[in-house]
Amino acid sequence: MRFSSKNLAAFYYQLGTLIQAGLPIQSALVSARSTAPRSMRRVVAELSAIVDRGVPLSDAMAQCGKRFASLDVHTIGMTERSGTLDVGLLSLSRFYENRAAARSKLIVGSLYPVALLIAAVFIIHVPPLFLGALGGKPYTILDFLRDTVGVLAGLVLIAWLIVRLVRWLFTVPGLNVTLDRLLLAVPVFGRLRFDYALSQWVSSIRLTLAAGVGVVDALESASRTIPSPLIADAYRRAVPLIGSQLEVSQALASTGVFPDLVIQFWATGEKSGRMDEMLERLAQFYEDRWRRSLDQVVTWLPRIAYGLVAAFVIFQIFKTFNTYLNAYNTILGE
Repeated sequence: MRFSSKNLAAFYYQLGTLIQAGLPIQSALVSARSTAPRSMRRVVAELSAIVDRGVPLSDAMAQCGKRFASLDVHTIGMTERSGTLDVGLLSLSRFYENRAAARSKLIVGSLYPVALLIAAVFIIHVPPLFLGALGGKPYTILDFLRDTVGVLAGLVLIAWLIVRLVRWLFTVPGLNVTLDRLLLAVPVFGRLRFDYALSQWVSSIRLTLAAGVGVVDALESASRTIPSPLIADAYRRAVPLIGSQLEVSQALASTGVFPDLVIQFWATGEKSGRMDEMLERLAQFYEDRWRRSLDQVVTWLPRIAYGLVAAFVIFQIFKTFNTYLNAYNTILGE
């Protein structure tokens, strides 16, 4: 089981700061065994023991199963070899700090809409429970629980199944690219997701280039570790064109996936020799843009909730009216 983004951000920041202060990795890990987030201390102790045997930190992390993402292991490995481990750790800390902040904002923004939906489901069934009958039939507490708790549990189950299905589809070659492309077409959310992936992709390339790795290898490692099938597929299609026929910017442009801004900044970096500066500005631009998209999502969540509640209430009103109308007609018929 992997650690939370908040805990990873704290751990990487502590470790990076200690190494930046001049401590060797072994001493930094020993210190982190007592200062790391409590849920990580046992694993940090394992890392410390493995590193003490002369194993690089990235290899030690890889030996801890799936607790650390491939992006983390790869970034640590690249920066270890270039002697900039502190930069890699602090970069990962910022990545997970941003991720934790985004998740927290989404959760906080969802609390009120979810509470509103739950309240609507319960409130609409209170009158029948209070009257004890619905359409001439007894309406008991069990009926009330079925129509409230049962309905909400069913919705949660459906949402869980959808999430599981989407995650599974992202593991199927071919289908994952199609799904990623379809999600990109979703208003606001699609751009949020793609901009987030682009910002991490560009940051990973920049960090890898700073570690002394070639452009092609940096592109390959970033595309492999960033969880975006669409970007990974675009890179695979661009590889045969890089070097032998086209510049990297031209090869990326030929895929039709990367925005014009990415191509323009990349081409400027190629011509000016200031690729690091261009990539830094590009990563910051997309980070700022996905943050604005996140704010839009949080703003629209209550509005969507109001619409769903209104539709639900109208449906229940018509349903109740129809039930009472049928009961009235039955009485008249007798």
